[in-house]
Amino acid sequence: MPDTAPPPVPVPNVSPWDADKIFLMLVEPARRRILAALASGNAQPATSLKGCTRLRLDATFKHLTAMRKAGLLVMKPDQTDGRRMLYSLAPSVPVVKTETGAVIDFGFCLIRL
Repeated sequence: MPDTAPPPVPVPNVSPWDADKIFLMLVEPARRRILAALASGNAQPATSLKGCTRLRLDATFKHLTAMRKAGLLVMKPDQTDGRRMLYSLAPSVPVVKTETGAVIDFGFCLIRL
């Protein structure tokens, strides 16, 4: 009687993120720089994030909007200046502090910041 191995058990997708959507967001260097800037946990206005993107403000807004629609960012009014909106990472974005710095772990890719 030959030994037969049991069939492989399918591994469930443990990541709640849509890999295609995340990779689409990460293809742009400006978006990766926004993630790095916001990984500290401090909410920032678009004018501050403009500096890290190295783009004009209208282009920065375009990237912020795309990232918000993808579920990576949230937006809230600035308490000190009601005319401004502050951007921060969505609570579901998994930022992990390590000895070498922060890492965002989407379950299928790591972003070292």
